[in-house]
This record gives sequence, structure tokens and C-alpha cells, in this order.
Amino acid sequence: MRILLIVLICASALFAAQTESSNIYGEKEPVAKAFYEISQRLASLECLDLTYTSMVHSMQGDVFQSGSILQEPPYRFRSEVWTHAMDGITRSHELTISNGTNGWEISISPSGKTVAVSFWTLASMGDIFISFMDRATPFLITPVKTNSYEGLRYNYIFTKVKKAADGWEFEGNIRHDSDMLKGIAKQASAMGPQGFSNFVPDRVSMKINNEGIVKEFKRYNLYGNLLSMMTLKQALVNTYIDNKLFYYTPPQGIFLSNLDILQELPSMYVNHSLLGKKAPDIKVNYLSGKDKIIKPGAKGVIVLTFFASWSQLCREYMVVIDKLHSKYAGTGVQFVNVSDQQDMKTLLAFQRGLDTIIYCDPDRSLVKTYDIDNIPKTFIIDKAGVVRYVMEGFNTASEVELGKRIDELKEEKVEKETETKK
Repeated sequence: MRILLIVLICASALFAAQTESSNIYGEKEPVAKAFYEISQRLASLECLDLTYTSMVHSMQGDVFQSGSILQEPPYRFRSEVWTHAMDGITRSHELTISNGTNGWEISISPSGKTVAVSFWTLASMGDIFISFMDRATPFLITPVKTNSYEGLRYNYIFTKVKKAADGWEFEGNIRHDSDMLKGIAKQASAMGPQGFSNFVPDRVSMKINNEGIVKEFKRYNLYGNLLSMMTLKQALVNTYIDNKLFYYTPPQGIFLSNLDILQELPSMYVNHSLLGKKAPDIKVNYLSGKDKIIKPGAKGVIVLTFFASWSQLCREYMVVIDKLHSKYAGTGVQFVNVSDQQDMKTLLAFQRGLDTIIYCDPDRSLVKTYDIDNIPKTFIIDKAGVVRYVMEGFNTASEVELGKRIDELKEEKVEKETETKK
């Protein structure tokens, strides 16, 4: 009996030691316990009504946002975001609405005009919701009411926690093997040397209120400088939300991009912040140095490709683009090919043997405007100037798929273009 008691004591001590050392996130027991308590607070949550502001120092310049989120888990939500970036050059107003069965993503111009609408149905609800979560601020955007910020904890390792009168205060660091850090590195690679280390997140701090909602989230770079900050302005929980706010009727005549179809396309088709939205003006330089501005929606379908002259994959891809350029010559389809290379001799050498025109982006402003995080990347823009498809990478099916999409948009009736512009 005494031996059994010793074994039980040792087993209990071992279990306690394991609990103290780490959990599945590698967190120490005080941190894991705090997140467990937060999940208990969230168990009674039926709906959210939040407003917030955020600031990010990014490789594309400073980005400022203000927004609001309404949510009734799992899939009923309404997110509205106003973005101000590049010293006011870029301004956007995005509205995303889901009633749990149907969803809409709406792009609104600074003047208040709806310029593009995408929609999805129940068939894609889970996948679209995950995509939305990936782009959302660190709030409780989840299909699970007892969420304890799993997404954040997979990207960051929280090492310290302090219980305060109004909630919890966490400290930690980004995980060096996280998808988030890999994504930042990939984006930096596509943009070239831009002082990458200044924009790598390292230390993080987070405050969560007693209701389980993040009220402040800060990231610092490798040098201890503030990289981004999100601040909760107001949080109402379990309050009345008008059911009408989860429904939307698109303006008559505007083109609707079907995200259900995009979910079923081959893997070369990728999601992007501009998908289904009005394409920004394309400002490039000829190799001679002369400026050129192409306005999407002004004339025909546009195939806009970003590539790197040093990449063998891009070289092979540009042969396909050149073949398609020859095939659609005289049909009104414009091929715009933008290189990352700034050395004119290299670009002129690359241009030899190609009929399609190569442009350059001297200050990388177009790379920033089109949020390029990987290459090669192609945007297929319809006659109304809306980004309908985004394709990334290159494989044996690329030529066929590009041809299909160009034919589809080229044959669309002009009436759709006219109605969109009304």
C-alpha cells in the first residue's frame, strides 16, 4: 500500500511538472491558466459590438485603420474598415457582411459609391470565414464562442501574464517558425531590400479585458521600436443587434464576383485583397524611362503580371505570357508586364526575343499598391476595371487557365461594363 501511495504521489508530481512546464502551445502554466479563464468568460458570449483603431508601420508605408465589428457566432458578422495609407494616397472603405448563409464583401470609394461586390454562399462559408479571420484584427472573430485566441497563440509564444483589476496583461514573442513570419519574409523577398529587419515583429504585448476581449495589442520590431498597435475603443457584449445589419442588397447593375467559384478553381488561383475590387491605376515606366499610366476599365481586358528577371520560373512564365500576347494581338486585351529589376541593361537583355512589352517600377510603388508578396503573380482585370482573378506561380496548366479567363472576360457583354460605371 505504501509503495502504491509513493507511485501515485510521484505520478501526480510528474503530471504537475508537465502542466507547469508547458502545454500544446509551449506556454507555461500561468499563461495557459489565464487563457483557460478567458475561455470560460467567453462561454457566455452571445454577440459582440466593437469599435477599434489600428496603426501599422509596414514595408508599404504607415497604415492607419478605424473599424467596427458586429458578430453573433458562428458565422453572422459585419465588419467595416476605413484605411488611410501612403500619406493619404491610398484610402479605402471595406464592408464585409455575413448572415450565416450568404456573405458579401463590398468595396466603397471615398465618395461613398459602391465600386465592387463579391459574394459567397453556405457552400464556401467555412473557407471564406477562415480567410476573413486571417485578415482580421486580434479580436474574437471565430466560429467557436469559447475561443481562447488559438490563432494568436500559434503565431506568438506568450511567456508572461499578469492579472490586473480590469483583465490580463500578456507579454511574448513571435514564433520564428510561424506562418506569419514566413509570410513577412516572402513579402520582403518579393519587394527587395527595403530594410526588412525594421519590419520583422519580435516582442508583443496584449491586454485582454475581464470579458475576454482584446483591448490592446502591440508588436515591436527587433530593435524594440513599436511596429503596430491595435486599440479597442468600445466593446459591448450580449447587446441587441438589429438583424437587418447582417443582410445586404447590392446596387442594381453592379457586377458580382462569385467567390464560391473561386474556391473551386485550381491552386494557382489565390485570394488577394484586391480580388473583386476596382483595380488601382497602373503607373509604370517604359525601359526608355518614359512614364505610362494605364487606367483599368478604360479599355478592354488587362493582364497585369509582376515578375523577377532573375527567376528561372519567371523566365519560363514570361514565354507563356509572350505567346498569349501574340495570340490576343488586336483583340483589345492589354498585357502589362512589370519587372522588379532596376538595371536597364538587364531588362533590355530580358526583353530580347519577346514581343510583349516589359515595364519597370522604379520606386516599387506599383508593387506596394498591388500588395505583391510572391512572384510571378498575374492580375486579370475585366472591362469594367475589376480584378476578377489573381494567379500565382507557374505550372504546365498556366497557359490553358490564363487563356480560359481571358476568353471569358473578353467575351463578356459590353452592357456589364456600362452598368458597372453608372
